[in-house]
Amino acid sequence: MINIIIQLITSITVGLIEVQRGIFQIDSLVFLVLMGFSASMTINTISNNKIKMTFLLVLLLITLFFPNYSFLILIMAPSAYRNFKKLGLLFFIPLVLNFHNIYFALYSLLYLFDFKISERETQLNLLHQEKMNLIDDVNNLYKSIDILKIEGEKDETIALQDERNRISREIHDTAGHTISASILNLKALSLISKEEEVKEGIINLKDNLENGLQEIRNVMYDLRDSSFDLENKILELLEPIENSNLTYIVESNLNYGIKYDLFGIIREALTNFIKHSNGKNFKVYLVENEKFIVLKIEDDGIISNFDNNEGMGIYSIKKKCEERNWKLNILTENGFGIHVLMEKDNENISSR
Repeated sequence: MINIIIQLITSITVGLIEVQRGIFQIDSLVFLVLMGFSASMTINTISNNKIKMTFLLVLLLITLFFPNYSFLILIMAPSAYRNFKKLGLLFFIPLVLNFHNIYFALYSLLYLFDFKISERETQLNLLHQEKMNLIDDVNNLYKSIDILKIEGEKDETIALQDERNRISREIHDTAGHTISASILNLKALSLISKEEEVKEGIINLKDNLENGLQEIRNVMYDLRDSSFDLENKILELLEPIENSNLTYIVESNLNYGIKYDLFGIIREALTNFIKHSNGKNFKVYLVENEKFIVLKIEDDGIISNFDNNEGMGIYSIKKKCEERNWKLNILTENGFGIHVLMEKDNENISSR
């Protein structure tokens, strides 16, 4: 805006000087001002350096052979450095040769002013670029922190699962085998016992042990499933993401394996979002109807050079879906989306 005002003031000043010198009549003043201002603004909009240099040479030739048109140089002065850099100093030649002292002084001031303005703009652009780089660094740092949190939760979940599996195996290998062996022995005793009263007691004892074994199994299932609250786990996972949302409508008591695999898919998708997406919003829908359980994960980012088969955790997601016979659909047109469809009739979703 300042440059435009200076251009206009310069054009008016030059026009008045030329009228005063008698080169142009007063009725030509408006035309002269408009012509000068238009020519100056036109050259400012040209981005092709070759065209600008051609314009420079033509203008120099005109002012050298037609001294009365030296005023054209002043019209270029407010943006001479910006357009021509050091070559703008060539405009001093016709001014010196034709002894235009006033124009020489004006051009010197305007050229120096344009140099300072351009230098200031360069500094501001550098500062702006540094600011944007710092913002990018901070955003990348936040992303790295989020990824570390997710990876930490992933390691913790895996460790807990391994510990539960170890305890389950130990119970199965010790108490489970002992009780099962006792039940088999009692069955054998009930078959060979001849006293009805003793036989009845053995059968009752066997039944009690069978019921006790089933109760132990039920408690193990309950402890394992209750320790993994899928909805809360997803909410904890999404907590660091500012614009995230969860819609959770599932009434079925999903077994631990299914809950763990669904959580793993969501975790992989979130890691991809943080690492690779430029989106701002991340949404998770896990809903159930009579026939299906549907998982939808969507963000509003764009991932370039997406490979549907390799990298970015997609392989892990595909493998989980293939093992469970879930239908997987990956969308990349309007943002990035992962849709998983689980048929309840074809899947043992119950925790028992």
